[in-house]
Amino acid sequence: MALALQLIAAALSCYLIGSIPSGYIFIKFFHKKDITKEGSGNVGTLNAFQVSRSHFTTISVLLIDLLKGALPPYLLSYLSNHDLLTIYTGCCFIVIGHNYPIWLKFKGGRGLASSAGIFAVINFAVLVTWCIVWIIVRYIKKSTLISNYIATASLPFVVIILRSIYNDTFPILFSVYEYNYIYFIIFVCIITVLVLLKHVEVFQKSKTNNNKQ
Repeated sequence: MALALQLIAAALSCYLIGSIPSGYIFIKFFHKKDITKEGSGNVGTLNAFQVSRSHFTTISVLLIDLLKGALPPYLLSYLSNHDLLTIYTGCCFIVIGHNYPIWLKFKGGRGLASSAGIFAVINFAVLVTWCIVWIIVRYIKKSTLISNYIATASLPFVVIILRSIYNDTFPILFSVYEYNYIYFIIFVCIITVLVLLKHVEVFQKSKTNNNKQ
């Protein structure tokens, strides 16, 4: 019963933190525009830049979204006495909140910055490898969207490869928490799916627009 209440509290609090629409707030306050009706309609960092063309706004939105991902797992690790299930549940709801914020009729971002903040705390090696894959794909494909998609889709495989390379030293080198490989790979898969679902929506919209033309 205590664990169930702890999981519910973590899920609700992390959803509310993740749902803070930083892109919407900054664009509305500083540029007098509704980001959900401009550009791609996404409230994330990329569309914030495309709508505002402001480096201050873009960096501010990025930092806040990173912090939305980084602070909750850091705090949960102490409040829940490093309970992995609570931490991973909270992290998943951060991304859900960011992607589907109740304040904007569930129209949010794609979860990349928040996920980056999460992995910066949970397992930094995964974040670094994601960045490396993203840079390689971006150089080849010249597309930010495709780079985001492929780098994110590679995450479960990245974890498997890192595990095989570092074996038992993997958690010691790259994770601040008591480590459980099965829990971690399931957690990574859930985050991957949450982020990819939002990117699939973009591809579908792009395909629909091309067919209309």
